[in-house]
Amino acid sequence: MTLSTFSKQALIAAFAVTITGATGLVTRAQNTPAGHAKSSAPASSPSNAEMAAPTSDTIPVTTKSEEARRLYEEGVHDEFDLLYVSRGVETLRKAVKADPKFAQGHAMLAFNTTNPAEGEHSRAMARLYMNSATPDEQKLIQFLNGTKDGHLVSAIAAMNDLFERYPRDNRFIAMAGTWMCSNNQEFDRGAAILERSLKNDPNYAPALNNVAYCYAYAGHAQLAPPYMERYVASLPGQPNPLDSYGEILRMLGDFKGALAHYEASNKMVPGFSQIGIATTYALMGDEDRARSEYDKAIELEQDPGTKVTDQMLKAMTYFRENRIAEGRKAYLTLALAVHKDGRFPVAEAEIHRTLALFNPDPKAALRDLRDAELVLSEKHAMARDEHDSELATILQTRTFVAAQANMKPEADRALAPLSAMAKTSRSTPIQRSYHSANGAVLFLDGRYAMAVAEFQEDPRNPLSLRLLAEAETKAGQPVAGQQVLVTLAAINDERVESAVAVPQARAALKAVTPTTAQATH
Repeated sequence: MTLSTFSKQALIAAFAVTITGATGLVTRAQNTPAGHAKSSAPASSPSNAEMAAPTSDTIPVTTKSEEARRLYEEGVHDEFDLLYVSRGVETLRKAVKADPKFAQGHAMLAFNTTNPAEGEHSRAMARLYMNSATPDEQKLIQFLNGTKDGHLVSAIAAMNDLFERYPRDNRFIAMAGTWMCSNNQEFDRGAAILERSLKNDPNYAPALNNVAYCYAYAGHAQLAPPYMERYVASLPGQPNPLDSYGEILRMLGDFKGALAHYEASNKMVPGFSQIGIATTYALMGDEDRARSEYDKAIELEQDPGTKVTDQMLKAMTYFRENRIAEGRKAYLTLALAVHKDGRFPVAEAEIHRTLALFNPDPKAALRDLRDAELVLSEKHAMARDEHDSELATILQTRTFVAAQANMKPEADRALAPLSAMAKTSRSTPIQRSYHSANGAVLFLDGRYAMAVAEFQEDPRNPLSLRLLAEAETKAGQPVAGQQVLVTLAAINDERVESAVAVPQARAALKAVTPTTAQATH
């Protein structure tokens, strides 16, 4: 399983854990009812100078129920160490049921779940009862809740305080580094944090897994296989190391090797890597086989949020074949079902954004994007960071559609609210959305050199790379533009942005230099 899938299409979830008092996190695109708790304002956290020295290497866990503690530790072991994620999250639910005032338990559950209503409820419960937790746990809750509520300055301050107080808490270090790579898209910084954990323990499995993904997402996938080899060796007999290795190989374009690893994982636990097999066939261009494999994954999946993600990936196979009408029908049918369900507004908005990206009519695509924005304007339970990140992505996409269609007024209208968001947000995804959208406006103005600098602020987004290649060429740097196309053509992942832009890059390269294009496959 992945560290995370940082496309919006695969709902980002973070999985935090505590085992025998240690905390940590791994992520995979997956999981999910909840009521609403009346919350109180969190107590102010004492400064490090006011706090006693830690009595252990790990952040404490406070609960009055030994059963809650046992369930908590069992759940996080499944979720964090072995990545049986659905089972782990369900056990965390049992833990907070055994002790309804278990503040850290509620915060961890909120951080893990893909159900927005459950997350909102659990964060409120963590705030309500955090006075019963130790000061260090309060800092951990401040970090976990803050990353979801959009309070990034205080969340990162709490993270740094905990680094200072618990320099050997590998699970917390892994949690923070993983969040940096996945939700915050700070790949290099996240990798550096995870390497700190590996200095404490070179065989620490979660860090080996996630640092490989950090490097891969940063565009350095060639650095990942040695970590995967160590990860497989650290957990013999477990399916997730093979699953993760399969995904890294797929990102490197080794589809045969990826399928072999996924199949070996499935032999250990049937169905564990079914979604990986399906997506590999989709990337190979065998869309009929991919749909068959996606059907198996959807049937096996128990988590409602993950099931929606898998259904979106299946529907995309029609767009991959350029069967636009069938793709729209599949996505619109899914949109109606998700809207009726009501629990997954980000996924619903993402469905409409996907429709826009594959809509050959720019004006109709802008209407699809309007539908996506309308979903977010409705009253839904969702974390602030999920709402704001998705809105920023929709506005960014609006500028890209406008740039491709030479619709300058539309690009300006989309950039204005995104610029306002960027002025007040410390979110890396929002900042990158703003810079690339600003690049699209500059591109339309003919200020190509300035556009290049802005697109370079969003270096892993295939849509930004597509426009960067054009801007480089128009700025008088055709060799640089060609190299961007090579980078873009080498991407192998399931993001909708990749499905749109990568085939275009490969076709462009093939038209100019067939040998180069073939080498990217």
